[in-house]
Amino acid sequence: MIMCDTRASGITADLNDSYLVGVEPRASGGVSVVWTDLPDQAMVFDDVASAEAFCRDSPLELFVVAFVPAPDQPAPGLPPPPAPAAEPVSLADELRAMGLM
Repeated sequence: MIMCDTRASGITADLNDSYLVGVEPRASGGVSVVWTDLPDQAMVFDDVASAEAFCRDSPLELFVVAFVPAPDQPAPGLPPPPAPAAEPVSLADELRAMGLM
């Protein structure tokens, strides 16, 4: 995800850092950059390289941004969370289901 550092971007209002929702064209020309405080509404990229490419030559160059992991993704460099334990398999139940018992 792309997060705007509001203070470093020169925004003087008392705002939290915000996550990019998207860039929308305006009917009168130009674009609007849409931000949110809610990470689950933010635009999610496959990787940092994709987020960086999206920022190049775009209105996002006007902001100081950071690339942060989505809430359901591990931080870069950290191992992924362990997979949930599989439910035990009963061989007798499997054989009964196949009609062999």
